Amino acid sequence: MKKTLFFIFTAVLALLSVSASIEMVRLVRGLSVTTHEEISFLSGFIVYMVIHFLFYKPVFAHVMAHELTHMFISALFGGKTKSLHVSTEGGKVLVSKSNFIVSLAPYFFPLYAFVAAFIYFIARDEYRVYVAFFVGAALSFHIALTIFSLTTKQSDLYEDGTNIVFSLLFVFFMNIMIIALILSIVSQKVNYLVFMKDTAAGCWEIISRLWTFASSFLYGGRRR
Repeated sequence: MKKTLFFIFTAVLALLSVSASIEMVRLVRGLSVTTHEEISFLSGFIVYMVIHFLFYKPVFAHVMAHELTHMFISALFGGKTKSLHVSTEGGKVLVSKSNFIVSLAPYFFPLYAFVAAFIYFIARDEYRVYVAFFVGAALSFHIALTIFSLTTKQSDLYEDGTNIVFSLLFVFFMNIMIIALILSIVSQKVNYLVFMKDTAAGCWEIISRLWTFASSFLYGGRRR
């Protein structure tokens, strides 16, 4: 029964991931960077990428964010932290409550970017252009180091009864949705509710096209 449910959830996640990817491409292609805040955000994003690939990977800061995210998400489920260890070699946190969301959270929840985005949200208008730079840099930090960490074996992807396909699809989908959310905070041109609606609508469109294709293949072949 559990394997059947995971198969269904994995199929649903695959649909959502494809639809969300299409909507993200449309969003990025149609998004013009014109305001000072948008330019600052993009500058921060690019600057971190250059630093990451050409000069330095702040692994300790990434490991710290990783373990703190486990702690934070576990606390949302009523869990308590029993121990915490962080170093450049890796980290480990022991919490009293865990599930697949707690295990996978560091791979899709950009802790530093959310902190920066919150500061951006409450900051006075004259300071937002400066904070936007750090929002972009923090989001870039999350994306680059998440990809970097996924190139090594991560036990989080196998914990709490999940399989690697489900975990990767869940992480991929959630990253797209959260990136869209952060973009909607920095840019008024991005409507997050519309993005979610279009993603859901895209799933139905994909299902409809698959059904049409399957029907034409099956029934069309019979007519012949």
